[in-house]
Amino acid sequence: MAHEHVHEHPHAAGDDHAEPHDHEPARPGPRLTGAFTPGEARQARRLTIVLVIVASFFVFELAGAIAARSVVLQADAAHLLMDVLALAMSLLAMRLAVRRPTPRFTFGLRRAEPVAAIFNATLVLGATVEIVSEAVAELRGHGSPNATIMLYVAVAALGVNGASAWLIHGAMHDGHDHAAHGPGDPDNPDEKKSHGHTLNLRGAWLHLLGDTLGALAALAAAIVIRVGGPTAVDPIASFVVAVILVLGAVRLMRDATLVLLEAAPPHLPIATIRDAILEFPGVCDVHDLHVWMLGAGHDAITAHVRATISDATLGARLSQKIRARFDVEYVTVQIETDGGDPCGAPPSQYRAP
Repeated sequence: MAHEHVHEHPHAAGDDHAEPHDHEPARPGPRLTGAFTPGEARQARRLTIVLVIVASFFVFELAGAIAARSVVLQADAAHLLMDVLALAMSLLAMRLAVRRPTPRFTFGLRRAEPVAAIFNATLVLGATVEIVSEAVAELRGHGSPNATIMLYVAVAALGVNGASAWLIHGAMHDGHDHAAHGPGDPDNPDEKKSHGHTLNLRGAWLHLLGDTLGALAALAAAIVIRVGGPTAVDPIASFVVAVILVLGAVRLMRDATLVLLEAAPPHLPIATIRDAILEFPGVCDVHDLHVWMLGAGHDAITAHVRATISDATLGARLSQKIRARFDVEYVTVQIETDGGDPCGAPPSQYRAP
């Protein structure tokens, strides 16, 4: 049995043997400069702007929460402090994720972003426990908050946190122009690179969303108390924020954990990829097909393919086809040809995925 290995990844982008299929333009491979693409640079700038805004506003909100004696505002301020750390972690993860591969980290440090996402989700869960604890304590012996101060601080917090969350949400989609390029367009290489940081940015956005909800809950509580409603509405509003934060944190942690466990991403179903390979001229069987995520937006596919023909370009053409159709960053194809019956029963040492 003859074996032909073809790797379609950053190092193979300019290889002589990696010839694109007829009528299919070659797509630029991932860059290895260790620098941000224009889309990633815009994302990093937005994160930096939000980090400065949040760090500056934390002092104001904490002072106002103490002056107003509001537990929901104090909880929001405490969470804002965690945001500073979370945003700094997100920026660091973005920088690590674009570093060049090394002899030890041959895929680079793509996994820094799901690690940062889990870290951020853990911080959110920790903040939620503190929020609930403070709310329960206030329900048992809740004083009367100053509704006027509470109202002013809540309005300011809602504006600052809402604007920050909007900036991060916009950064998650920065570089995507589906109207002009369409999803997965090969002429828009920055699109995939921007999308690659989405998991990391979701962690930062989740923190800011929690702060926005906390400010909204504080505003509602301040209005209720100001018009003569029960003061217990202040800690009760904290429970609503806590539930929303837990749901978002658990989902983020689940998605990041799936990346670390090398699960096949939902947008790359194994059956669809297998069918696409089998439809390629000259291919009669595929086995040991593996699909996983290096990091959100950075996917990899490896496959052993049995061929009916002996063609030195088959592996390169098939790799290029897979990469172009599924927008995958790393593709490795091993071509196997037998004398006699190339598509008989596969040898026992091969296992189905």
